[in-house]
Amino acid sequence: MLSRTFFDRFGHSGICLLPDSVLSDDPLTDSETGRELPSLRDQVSLVNGMYHRIFCYARVLRVCGDGLYWADVAATPDFVHTHRVILTEEDLYSALPYDIRVRGNSPTHILKMMAAHAREVRPARRVEPAGTSELSPAPVWPLEPLAVVEVSTDELQEAIGLVQMDSHKDKSQRTVSRPVGSFRIQQAFLRLILDALMTQLYWPQEQASTSTIFRQCATVASLQRWQRHSRQRCVNVVPLWDNERHAVVWLLTVGDPLAARAAA
Repeated sequence: MLSRTFFDRFGHSGICLLPDSVLSDDPLTDSETGRELPSLRDQVSLVNGMYHRIFCYARVLRVCGDGLYWADVAATPDFVHTHRVILTEEDLYSALPYDIRVRGNSPTHILKMMAAHAREVRPARRVEPAGTSELSPAPVWPLEPLAVVEVSTDELQEAIGLVQMDSHKDKSQRTVSRPVGSFRIQQAFLRLILDALMTQLYWPQEQASTSTIFRQCATVASLQRWQRHSRQRCVNVVPLWDNERHAVVWLLTVGDPLAARAAA
């Protein structure tokens, strides 16, 4: 079912009543002097030295973009002092016709009517089960491998467990309920890869291998910083069976997804 626009619901004429919270309350700045001015909400509300709060009145004029409307707003229904503003479809979900249904009602009752109307006309959003998009295993993403390490199930579980412990404590160490997102998991995998590479440096090996591992550590550390800002996936985790250990091990591959996409 397609959502209905404001004009579909309301038509193209008439005055509507809105909560004044649809108007910005951020201070304005004088473009010539740089002096701070009252917010749009304050300016609309002030009429003849008196502030009219809670509601504003609007004539919605025309569409000016996707889900955007030009409108004249005022503090009183006579529109003596008007301001031209842009309102969004979301702003107008609460709009009620200014007619007998609202006149004479208390502000509290009108606000309840607005909230009920907004719930009725707002399009239903598709709700997925909590955490589904963040917590379910993701498919393997094509990456240009920069480093590959193998870890045990215990090591992988420990890395993920530390993230889960951190995600359930805020800065004051109070326990809170917070799902573990893919960003935190990716950061845990990057730390695990760095730990595994650093461990390899202590193994007896050729000088050339040591230089390669140093370069890989620097690259992974750089990707770790990049992923912290971009939040893109850059680590794949694939289970493998180890015949010697008779157990599952995990192959962690870190790569640059941008390079992989450019090559695709």
